[in-house]
Amino acid sequence: MRSAILASGQLISANEYTPEIHGSQILCMDPSCKAPVIFVPSSDTISSHFKTSGKGESIHAINCGFFQSLSFQDSVAKVTEYQNIIQNSSKELVVRINMNAIDPDYKPRAVEREEKEKEKKDGQEVKIKKEQTPPQTVSSLRSVKKLFTSYGPDVLASIIISIKGTKVPISYLIRNYKEAHEALWTDKLNQNLPYFVHGVIEWVIRRDKVWYINFVNEDNCLYSLVIFEKYFKHFTYKDDELKGKEILAYGYLKKNTFSKEKQSTEMQIKSNSYIEFL
Repeated sequence: MRSAILASGQLISANEYTPEIHGSQILCMDPSCKAPVIFVPSSDTISSHFKTSGKGESIHAINCGFFQSLSFQDSVAKVTEYQNIIQNSSKELVVRINMNAIDPDYKPRAVEREEKEKEKKDGQEVKIKKEQTPPQTVSSLRSVKKLFTSYGPDVLASIIISIKGTKVPISYLIRNYKEAHEALWTDKLNQNLPYFVHGVIEWVIRRDKVWYINFVNEDNCLYSLVIFEKYFKHFTYKDDELKGKEILAYGYLKKNTFSKEKQSTEMQIKSNSYIEFL
């Protein structure tokens, strides 16, 4: 846990905490918990952090984001909850999202190819690790998934995503499909930005010119991933590999306005790399 609450109610990061100045009364930052925690200074092998002692009242509540390791879905939910707590309270971490490499239409410039080759030779490729801070750049859905399963929700909640020349909180960009659908149809999304959306696939429709991968129709939420004929060769998953699976998908959201009676959301994808199984 990288952040905690002082007796004054102020949120403080482990890097900023000084016992002589801030006192020894520190609490878990999760509103459903507030268990007393202790400060662990940095060493050669670990960065400074807060933790419970595991004794008496110093035990995380079962609903706390630090009670146990979180699934991707639970981590996204907790990050959204913590975003308001951490906002303006700690130094933001900027992570750049660049998904050009997964697009079959993308042609990298010669300079970009040279830089990529140099990174490989120098061993400087960005990788997700359990380090003090997240990576500077994320370029695949697998890396996004690993980001949410490698870092605590307090660290993730402090991340600002830089994408397409725009900076937004990470919780704004990653949503479950029902939240994304509702936000799109209430005009609360920036439609110039791509989004990461997760949900369970219920059925697949394959037509001559277009395929539809449909999330579970829950609460009258119609949400489809769309693949056009041009990209069939890049998407090789069979129906039984998709149905019933929870996935993370990436793309731009679009209102399907053909039906006047139902609100339907579509997201165009182009290849296997546009989805990641959770």
